[in-house]
Amino acid sequence: MLRRLSSGGPEVVVEYTDPVEGFRGWLVIDALTHRLCAGGLRVQKGLTRECITLLARNMTLKMRIAGIRADGAKSGIDYDPLSPGKDQALERFFRAIVPFMKDRYSVGPDLNTTMPELNAIAARFGLPSIKIAVARAQGFSDEEFASRIAILSRPAGQNTLASLRSGAGLAYACLGALDFLGIPSAKARVAIQGFGGLAGGAAWVLNQVGVKIVAVSDRQKMLRADDGGRLDVESLLSHSRNGLIPLVDNHGILGENSRIHEVDCDVFVPAAMEKTVMEKEAANMTARAVVCGANLAVTPEAEAILHQRGIMLVPDMVAGCGGSLSMAGLFGPGTPPEVQEVLDFVDENMRDMVNRVCSRSSITGVSPREAALQLCEEAPLMPGEKPYGPLGA
Repeated sequence: MLRRLSSGGPEVVVEYTDPVEGFRGWLVIDALTHRLCAGGLRVQKGLTRECITLLARNMTLKMRIAGIRADGAKSGIDYDPLSPGKDQALERFFRAIVPFMKDRYSVGPDLNTTMPELNAIAARFGLPSIKIAVARAQGFSDEEFASRIAILSRPAGQNTLASLRSGAGLAYACLGALDFLGIPSAKARVAIQGFGGLAGGAAWVLNQVGVKIVAVSDRQKMLRADDGGRLDVESLLSHSRNGLIPLVDNHGILGENSRIHEVDCDVFVPAAMEKTVMEKEAANMTARAVVCGANLAVTPEAEAILHQRGIMLVPDMVAGCGGSLSMAGLFGPGTPPEVQEVLDFVDENMRDMVNRVCSRSSITGVSPREAALQLCEEAPLMPGEKPYGPLGA
């Protein structure tokens, strides 16, 4: 199934070698079927062309299963995100990809980047937004696009819609999994691997609806609640810096971050890096479901073990659709929506996707990823249509 969906490889690859520091970067556009392609830009030490290519393919799958008439793309540089030269390194990389950003490539923040940071660099090249390609694809005037994109800066939770949207989508995927398993949110226990923007947003939304967050981790440590208790998510998020769990008194028990998959919970959420759930973790965890927020976080071998053990997996191509769905909720309506209307759109569509994938998996016996790939293959291609909104609009 995946071979059929990925035949031919990506249609565009831009390979960049920095003339100042020698690092490499890539823009991969998976397909040119539709007017628009979309995907995040990351800064990651050790990043490879192969990784960016897989991530671009994954973005195409997200578009297909979400019913968005766009293709996948991804970009990034092999660079230390903590280096003081990061901003200038990104600016130099932008020179190579700006022509695509103007007309086809809608950029989003990804690992170690933020929308304000990327927008500031785009402005140096005369672009009003890293998502200006959406205006061309949707046929928006400059004024109409500006009114829509400004909604991303409005308050949502503890931050803005722009910073919450992907994490909110992951939270709604968790709620969809709980719905399918018949577990009320007020009785659910969730452990989240990661404490950056994606993981933090998911934790905040889940906490708001009464889900008990029993453990979180960052790149240094794990924090779990006392037996039967819950973490004070709002306090932890308010004191967090750089995606690290703050060391605040009376906020749980510290442990090794590599052992978070062993925490007793209903749903385990990998929301940090790729390849963080491997065969050993899959064989030992006790969760009833794994909701994969980070791209490629669960290896194929681990997925097979989870399926054999009867642990439901919501794959990354589904649970990671929050950002893409939020764009459909933002740009699809005939008039500019309110923030809550965008989040409600993501909530409704994410739960529906989770239910469709898990139902097909349950009925046919195939793994949830195989079920999701089948749904992707069945999705019609509509090259002449706008990416977002009703057909023919």
